[in-house]
Amino acid sequence: MEETIIELDKIKVYRNRQPVLDIENLVIGAGELVAVSGANGAGKSTLLQVINLLLPYQQGMLTLFGRDTAKNGPETVRRYSSMMFQETLLVNGTVYDNVALPLKFRGYSPAQIEEQVREALTTFHCQHLAKRQANQLSGGEAQRVGLARALVFQPQLLLLDEPFAALDTASRTAILTDLKQVATLHKLTVLLVSHNFNDVLYFADRVVVLEGGRIIQDACPEVVLRRPATATVANLVDMDNILPCQVEHCGRELVVRLPGGVEFKHNTLPPPRATACCLPGDALYILNESSLLRRQPLITAKGKVVGIIPGVGAYKIRIETGCLSLLVRVPREQTIGLTLGSNVEVAFNPEEVQLV
Repeated sequence: MEETIIELDKIKVYRNRQPVLDIENLVIGAGELVAVSGANGAGKSTLLQVINLLLPYQQGMLTLFGRDTAKNGPETVRRYSSMMFQETLLVNGTVYDNVALPLKFRGYSPAQIEEQVREALTTFHCQHLAKRQANQLSGGEAQRVGLARALVFQPQLLLLDEPFAALDTASRTAILTDLKQVATLHKLTVLLVSHNFNDVLYFADRVVVLEGGRIIQDACPEVVLRRPATATVANLVDMDNILPCQVEHCGRELVVRLPGGVEFKHNTLPPPRATACCLPGDALYILNESSLLRRQPLITAKGKVVGIIPGVGAYKIRIETGCLSLLVRVPREQTIGLTLGSNVEVAFNPEEVQLV
């Protein structure tokens, strides 16, 4: 059985007598790469601070590395964990001095310190910065040095509170690539707080979504992306199509009605008071006369192209049907012949629809 690194059971945190964190149960095993996502004020940073014992909880039990944190001092737990904040805090001195600090605090020998600092700097491609003063680093360099320092003593758990948010996309992707390789190699457990769902998709193998301090979805990234549990999650992942709908029970069947008279049967039990359906852009198709898709049981609607947005990998086509505005993602080759004002027929499989 996979070793449990983190377990929160009925954890509650109050601020001004109001609950800001209410976690019924959360278990994270060794080697898991978990993203914590949610809107501002959802409780993401609060969760990380509780796990790192920087913020006390008023109810429940927190177990780290198999130890009840109520019975073990913070220093016992922090021996195995490390945390990076939104701003990398480096002390005066060289990069080498900064990365060596955790080892000096732990009483490593000079030889051990030199070996592990060199290895950490090399892992994150900043060995050439070893003699540079910390206050002379760029933002990206500082983040790489911060990661090297956080992992130089080989912790079992790394907590990341959006430390890469200010970096450009290319820099974030490069750092996350290196971090994922290190985490996979050493079976490091990582919790990454991020607003950027592209980073989540790139890095994590599990996503915990918070709203109002509660977990509203806990699943793999693809499920969260394509099957959001609530409208909040759908907006968080920037779902292409969130369409208003009416859901009715007709005998044993469920009928979903969209504006404009589009309706279809759905075989999934909807959440209480479902008022919208979600449909990823790549689950919509633009039909042509010879399309083999016409042989499938698809729901169709006719409309007009009102927008064409180029992209890498896929183009976004905005189609107005009169009552619906649909965003379709298609490969570039399928846009040949499409122009603004083109009349088209779009289709989708009802099984791709997620009710929220």
